[in-house]
Amino acid sequence: MGRPELEAASFSLAMLGWLVAIISCGLPLWRVKKVSEETNILEGLWNLCEAEGVKSLRCMSYNTRPVQPQDLQVSGVLVVICIVITWLGLLLYMIGDERIGCVANMYNEEKIMIAASGLFLGVGLLLLVSVSWVTHNVLLGIANPQILSPWKPEMGASLYLGWLSSLLLLLGGALLGGAHLCCPPPNNDNHKGSFRGLQP
Repeated sequence: MGRPELEAASFSLAMLGWLVAIISCGLPLWRVKKVSEETNILEGLWNLCEAEGVKSLRCMSYNTRPVQPQDLQVSGVLVVICIVITWLGLLLYMIGDERIGCVANMYNEEKIMIAASGLFLGVGLLLLVSVSWVTHNVLLGIANPQILSPWKPEMGASLYLGWLSSLLLLLGGALLGGAHLCCPPPNNDNHKGSFRGLQP
């Protein structure tokens, strides 16, 4: 697999990871507490919801609640930062992609792509820290004997999406960095040969 294929794969992985991170950020499913057979309390980064089976879902913002869990509060900030930085990394990739147009000729493509790779890797690690912190607190709640069984927390779907997004971003950054550190530029010899042919 050459550099263009690795670049395309890394961009696809990073774009998918970015979309999954947005979905994970918006869903109120970071922590789930089962109150009864029909009622669940859903804790998200922005809302606290009460779900009664598939019949109704009532949500309220944390602005109307006295105390928001600290891990969710910090994770909300970190996830938003991850989403913004990933968007900047995707923008850098498009600026440095020589197939898009003449924009890449105005800059050093190698440095731009390495910078985008570093952003993807950094964001993947930051998202991993955020999701791991909430997961750790959920596991502590499950193991805490002082919490009654119906109120023990469970891992929500957003945590699994966060893990997936982190993995996709790390893979995308690693592929993009590897493509520019290990693979030669495409058609490099052909360009050199054509230049030699033009020399007298």
